[in-house]
Amino acid sequence: MTKDVKYCFEDEDIEHVAQNMGDIQVRRLPVLNRDKRLVGVVSLADAALKEDPATAGIAMSGVVVPRGAHAT
Repeated sequence: MTKDVKYCFEDEDIEHVAQNMGDIQVRRLPVLNRDKRLVGVVSLADAALKEDPATAGIAMSGVVVPRGAHAT
């Protein structure tokens, strides 16, 4: 089981969250309130819908590495 779970807070700016997702190379993050209770999950798709496509593109560049079809 993962010991160092990454998460974001519900009041964080989505652009900042998307950048962090790219930095830590994840497509989804748990969303917590300030009492550290789970309130949802945010995905890169959410960032693309909420902000301009460049925001999701920045995050995706850190997560997706093109390797060609059916890479191993």
